[in-house]
Amino acid sequence: MALSVGLDSAISALRAQQLAVDVASHNIANAQTTGYSRQQVQLEPNGHTSTGWDTGMQAGSGVSATAIRRVRDAFLDFQARQALSYQSQYDTFSTGISQAEAAFNEPSDTGLAAQLGAFFNSWQDVVNDPGSSAARTALVNTATTLASGTQAAASALRELRNNLDNGVSGVADRMNSDAEEIGKLNQQITQAEAAGQTANDLRDQRDNLLDDLAKLGQISYSEQPNHSVTVYLGNHELVSQADSVNIAAVVDPANGGMTKLIFAADGQAVTSTSGKLRGLLDARDTEIPGVLAKLNTVASGLITQVNAIHQAGYGLDGSHNVAFFTGTSAGDIAVNTTIANNPQEIAAASIAGAAGNADSAAAIAALQTNPTMAGGTLTIGQYYNNMVTVLGADVARAGNFASTNGLLAQQVDSQRQAASGVNIDEETASMAMSQKAYQAAARVVTVIDAMLDTLINRMGA
Repeated sequence: MALSVGLDSAISALRAQQLAVDVASHNIANAQTTGYSRQQVQLEPNGHTSTGWDTGMQAGSGVSATAIRRVRDAFLDFQARQALSYQSQYDTFSTGISQAEAAFNEPSDTGLAAQLGAFFNSWQDVVNDPGSSAARTALVNTATTLASGTQAAASALRELRNNLDNGVSGVADRMNSDAEEIGKLNQQITQAEAAGQTANDLRDQRDNLLDDLAKLGQISYSEQPNHSVTVYLGNHELVSQADSVNIAAVVDPANGGMTKLIFAADGQAVTSTSGKLRGLLDARDTEIPGVLAKLNTVASGLITQVNAIHQAGYGLDGSHNVAFFTGTSAGDIAVNTTIANNPQEIAAASIAGAAGNADSAAAIAALQTNPTMAGGTLTIGQYYNNMVTVLGADVARAGNFASTNGLLAQQVDSQRQAASGVNIDEETASMAMSQKAYQAAARVVTVIDAMLDTLINRMGA
C-alpha cells in the first residue's frame, strides 16, 4: 500500500508538471499576440492518505492542477479602457480640426489674408488712376481670386464636415460588429465554463473587443454570475448574454441632414462623453460649424460693405446702383458678372460724369483699415486673422490634450502589460523548474519500481 501511494504521488506530479510545461509553452507562443493574457497553472496538494503501515502517520498523496488561471487585473483593465477612450476622443478631434486649419493655409502668400490685402490694394490702385483700364482689370482679377479662395475654404470645411459625418456612420458599423462578437463570445464562454472547460483565450478575445469598444465610445460593463459580460454604451444596454442591440445611423433633419446614431430597438439617441464618437461629433457639430460661421461673417461683411459703397457710386460709363459682389456668404460670394465682363462699370466715382473722381473707390479701399466688424472694433482683415488665430489655438490645445492622453494611455497599458503580458525570461525559468520537477518525479517512479522489484522478486530469495 505504501509504495502505491508514493507511485500515485509521483504520477500526479508528472501530470501536473507536464501541464505546467504545456501552459508555459502556450505563453511563449503567444508572447507577441495582441491582448493575450499570461496563464498560470494553479497547483494544490492532494489530501492525505494512510501509508498502509501501522505507524499512525499519514503521507501526502501528491499534487493536482486545479485550474489554469488567466493573469488579469480588472482595475488596470478599467483604467486602460478609460484612458483609451479619452485618447481616441482627442486624437479624432485634433485630426479633424487640424484639417480645418489646413483649409486656410495661413500664414502664406496664397492664403485668404494675402488675397484680402491684394483686393484692397487693387482698389487703391484704382484710386490712384481711376481711368486706368489696367487697374480696373487687375481689380476684377484680385476680387475674383478672393471670391474663389473664400468659396474654396467654405467648400473644404463643408467637405470636412461630410467626411466627419461618414466617420460617425463608420463608428456605428464598428460598434455593431464588436457588440455582436461579444455576444457570441459570451455564449461560448458560458457554455465552455459551465462544462468545466477553460475559456481563457476566449476571454482574451472578449477583452480585446471591450478595448476596441472603449476607443469608440463611453462604455461600462460588468461580468455576470454565469461569466457573460453585460455592456452599456452611455446609459443604454448594448450587450446582454448572447444578444446585442443594433445601432442605426439615421438622417437628422434638425442638424442639417447630418447622421444621428440611435438604438434601433427603441429609437433612443446614442450618447457618449468620450471615445472616437465624441471626438467626431465635437469636430463636426461644434468646431467646424463655428469656423464656417465666422468665415461666412467675413464674406457677408465684405459683400455688404463693399456693395453699399459701390452701389452708391458711378462707373466710367455712367452705370449706377450696380452691386460689386453677388451672393450672401462664403459659399456663394462672386464678382458680379456684369462688372467682370465690363470693368468700366466699377463705380470708383461718387458723382456721375466725373472720370477723375475716385471717392467711392477710396471709401472701399479704406475698409482695409476701418474697424467695421464685431461691433466696430475690428477691420475685416483683423476679424479674419482673429478667426484663424483662435482656430490655431484650438488645434494646439487639442493636440496637447491628445498628446497628454496618449502618454497616459501608454503608461496604463505598460502597467497592464507588466501584470498580464508574457515575460519570455520568466516563462523560460518556469518551464525549466517544471522540467526539473518532472524529471524528479520520473526518478521517483524509477526508485519505486526498483523497490517493487525487490519486494516482489527478491524477498523470497
